[in-house]
Amino acid sequence: MSSVDSEISAAAVTERESLFERWSWFYALCREYLFRDHTDEIAGSLFPSEGPRPGTHVVELGCGPGFYSCRLATEFPGIQTTGIDLSEKLLLRAKLRAARRRLVNCDFSLGDACSLPPWIANVDAIVVSRLFLIVPGREAVLSEIHRVLRPGGRCFIAEPTSGFRTRIPLSCMWILSKLTSSPGGSYREPLQAHVMTRPDFSTLIHSQPWESVDLQYDGWYQYAVCQKRKASDPAAEVA
Repeated sequence: MSSVDSEISAAAVTERESLFERWSWFYALCREYLFRDHTDEIAGSLFPSEGPRPGTHVVELGCGPGFYSCRLATEFPGIQTTGIDLSEKLLLRAKLRAARRRLVNCDFSLGDACSLPPWIANVDAIVVSRLFLIVPGREAVLSEIHRVLRPGGRCFIAEPTSGFRTRIPLSCMWILSKLTSSPGGSYREPLQAHVMTRPDFSTLIHSQPWESVDLQYDGWYQYAVCQKRKASDPAAEVA
């Protein structure tokens, strides 16, 4: 296939309807009641013991209904959180969540994690949870994370390791689409979530020139806490 054909094919996939848009209410329920809450781990990994400095900017990629953006904004009123997602309906839920909590330090915007908008730059910290299960360009996302982080900035990445349990939400959304007579293959998401093995996860994380990487594993999740090289390092890349 030529490069032109590849671009056309990629554009066609992007233009398809999203399961996360069609069944946003179902995914929001899963995020609220089925997925693990990593707020404490995120805070402990990204912020020093005395807490984040005022004005710290935290971006949540693939934020969905804004769970972590709102939780962190509530726990640390001095920071600014920004949630980025491709689903307008999930973003609406996220904005309503923030409004109900009267959060003035939390906002949300439509955006593609594979190609972040120009105004996302020099970010202090980035949170990514369960995004690599369904995103088609994992390397592109990680490259974007590294690019937009400020020198010395950190990211927290959490990915499930349990295949069966992890695939339940996406599989249920596909079943719902078939029960409502939606045409097969009309959605851009894969038929099942792609769970990474430990070696694959490690290879993906180490594809960027981090100053430090901390990989951890438990029975259900694998985590990466990565720090970009500081500005004083001659090898540092300017975001």
